[in-house]
Amino acid sequence: MEDPSIKEKFAERCYFIPCEMLPDATILIQGLVQAIGLPVAQGKDSFKLLLDYLRGGQQVLLVLDNFETPWGSRDQTKVKNLIEMVCRCQSVSVIVTMRGTDGPGQIKWHKLGGGSGLPALELSAAKEAFCSFCSDGDPTIEEKDPFLEKLLIQMDGMPLAIMLIAELAKELPLNDLMEMWNIQKTAVMMKIGEEETRLTSIEVSIQLTLNILRGKLSTKGEDVLRLVAFLPSGIPDWLRNLPKMVSDATMQVLILKKSCLVYETRDKTLKILTPIGEYIMKIFQGTEHLENPVWKFYESFIDNLPQDFIAGDIQLRLHTGNIFKILQIQIEKSFERSYMKVLQKLCQYSKYYSDLVLLIENYLGWKSQMSVIDQIEVMFMQEYMFSFMGEYGKAIEIINDVEKLYNQETSLSEVVMSTGSISANNKIQQTQAECYYRLGMIFYYQRNHMQSQQKVQQAKDLYESIGDIQKVAQCLRKLGDICWMLYQYEDAKVMLQQAKEQFEGVGDRLGAVQCLQSLGNMYKMLNQYEDAKVILEQAKEQFEGAGDRLGAVQCLRSLGEICRMLNQYEDAKVMLQQAKEQFKEIGERLGAAQCLQSLGDICLVLLQHKDAKVMFQQAKEQFEGVGERLGAAECLRSLGNICRLLSQHEDAKVMLQQAKEQFEGVGDKAGAAQCLQIIGDICSMQNQHEDAKVMLHQAQKQFQGVGDRQGAAQCLQSLGNVCRMLYQHEDAKVMLQQAKEQFDGIGSRLGAANCLCSLAIIDYEQGHLIEAKAKFEKAKEHFEAIQMPQRAAPCVVMVQEINHALAVAVENQA
Repeated sequence: MEDPSIKEKFAERCYFIPCEMLPDATILIQGLVQAIGLPVAQGKDSFKLLLDYLRGGQQVLLVLDNFETPWGSRDQTKVKNLIEMVCRCQSVSVIVTMRGTDGPGQIKWHKLGGGSGLPALELSAAKEAFCSFCSDGDPTIEEKDPFLEKLLIQMDGMPLAIMLIAELAKELPLNDLMEMWNIQKTAVMMKIGEEETRLTSIEVSIQLTLNILRGKLSTKGEDVLRLVAFLPSGIPDWLRNLPKMVSDATMQVLILKKSCLVYETRDKTLKILTPIGEYIMKIFQGTEHLENPVWKFYESFIDNLPQDFIAGDIQLRLHTGNIFKILQIQIEKSFERSYMKVLQKLCQYSKYYSDLVLLIENYLGWKSQMSVIDQIEVMFMQEYMFSFMGEYGKAIEIINDVEKLYNQETSLSEVVMSTGSISANNKIQQTQAECYYRLGMIFYYQRNHMQSQQKVQQAKDLYESIGDIQKVAQCLRKLGDICWMLYQYEDAKVMLQQAKEQFEGVGDRLGAVQCLQSLGNMYKMLNQYEDAKVILEQAKEQFEGAGDRLGAVQCLRSLGEICRMLNQYEDAKVMLQQAKEQFKEIGERLGAAQCLQSLGDICLVLLQHKDAKVMFQQAKEQFEGVGERLGAAECLRSLGNICRLLSQHEDAKVMLQQAKEQFEGVGDKAGAAQCLQIIGDICSMQNQHEDAKVMLHQAQKQFQGVGDRQGAAQCLQSLGNVCRMLYQHEDAKVMLQQAKEQFDGIGSRLGAANCLCSLAIIDYEQGHLIEAKAKFEKAKEHFEAIQMPQRAAPCVVMVQEINHALAVAVENQA
């Protein structure tokens, strides 16, 4: 109304009429006449006076605020006739604000904000509005404040709620406001010291809408309102699903939608804004009568999820909040074995593990009513999730508890009575073998390969004793993986081939192709890229033939890694990007994060440090999002390494120290040692050579402790380079020669070539040009053999320089 163009058009004939004080047609007419300022003569009809003025031909703007008050009255027909007559006056423009999805009367209204009316604010707009309200244009609260985002998410984009909470933020810190909201909910959302009205209290505003609905809302309607407020995800596909929870309530939903107490999303989900939902739960107390039909619905829903992972995830994601809430309520109320089946089904979806482990913990609270076998099965579910999320300490505790459980005499008696002594003994051995295998997997994830090998071997021996051929093959495959991580390549080949044959013998095609995949990855690690490509392409085809999309995309990722190692960066980028998208499609966020991490490695090699930082940061966040602490620590280490390459040494040290602590937190001694090694290299670059030596010696010892021969050799190489920089050439030669021999022993031609370069530099500095030339030429051959021309080029330059120096020396002698 204050806009200059509006003032010019209507020549001050703009009238604002607050209709909350005008409850019927008669009083509404009086309010209009009074707002316009029309003189009412005695005996003169106010309605006729109003119409005469509006039909007078002058441009008039009427703003009817809170029109739901007269519209919701028993006098609605008269109000409808009035508004339609006013809108038929050609020179009159009308703006109506009211609660509801439809405007009053048979009038073609133009809806601001689209067909559903004014939308809730997006988070960015909510932050802007909040900061504007609470600071009066002088921002004192940062939009990046973490408490602000949490608070505004609870406001759910509701403008009045945002304004009221912003008013309180002028007086109270955000963390205190968050705590008050958690306890008092909508009761806290009001202007202090002012009369409670629709503009100063969120509860009064919501109650006003409820008052308008009084008489239109049946018991079924109240139940719908309770249900939408109760379920965190709302009611997806409500026309189909709501009748399964509350019957014959469709017409009541339409009434609620028109009042805007509930709304429908684009995907046909019935939802409620959080502040409204909290108030509804407060005044419509009691949802116990709804919990059973909701649970029955979701028990059937989960039981009928498609076998296909992608299709199942698409259906599940809309209902997740509801499922976890109702399952939590059911588990707290009573013990039912059927809950275990639901938990097992949900266990197939790794993205929900952080919430699922809490439900399983609560379910285990009923273990006194569970059989030993069921307890163990549920505990193994819990252990698997903790291991997946990198919570290895918790996973090991669970395995220890399982071992104690079946070793107890009472438990043993129970198993014997239920299954017979022979099968009971087998069951005990099988459970012990499973514990060994799971411990072996945890040590494998922690890169503690020697302990992993020991535990998996123990599992294999037990499985052989009870004749479980498929489990023996599974152990053989893992032992093969461990052997090639320990550089025992011939043993690895034999074991993987044996495992493949045993899987084929029992008809396990998937197990057999997984062995093929492991062989391909081993050849990749040995830099035998052509053999690796052939095997991995075969494995990929076989995974696709078996319908295993996850295995196929893992092979695609490995093929992308091979292209990266062959410096075929464009091909690598295409494959890794494809793999990332496919991982996302099947809901495997961990694989997608790993692809992002590899893409960051490519950017790092290409010296695209800015892009690499972005990718590592994104990968780190995604790893954290799925609870993969090890991957997050690796990305943090890479970010620290980028800072090192950019000579941002202090920032690098901070990040690497944090990464080291995170590796230690998940029990990854090798990862922690790598951080220590890089920090030692930084100290060396800063000429802090004694500190560098201490750290590199510590890192070397830690690598040796977990059997990481490559890490130990790299530390020895770095120590040799430190001695070289200190001109301690003889010590440097010894260390670098030892490091080269260790690299040769594990088949690392890259490490051996780097050592040769350092030894050549020492010979060159000491004037031993012939020896230096020979070493540079040998290093060049190594680099070319592993297709790293960019590393071979400096060797060529040095050989040319030495040849020139030798030629000059010959001329001088002549």
